[in-house]
Amino acid sequence: MNRLAFFLAVFGLCASPAYARTVHLRGDEADAFITKNFPDAEIPGEVKGKFTYIEHGRRRVGHAKCYVPAMGGRSDGAVSTCTVVY
Repeated sequence: MNRLAFFLAVFGLCASPAYARTVHLRGDEADAFITKNFPDAEIPGEVKGKFTYIEHGRRRVGHAKCYVPAMGGRSDGAVSTCTVVY
């Protein structure tokens, strides 16, 4: 029984959201990410939600929060940004 409890405790820590990988995207990378994962997003403005991806042959769910500036902001040098949590 102790081995089972130990295994579940270790597995629980490995699967914890605290160990999630966060990636920050800017510019063209962020635009490509939004186009691929949120094709029906209302742009400009905030885009956020869940998306699926394949890792080691398994389907996983990630979360993203992105911001796409309006054309006036782009003229001033602002670029799209995304924070992606895998």
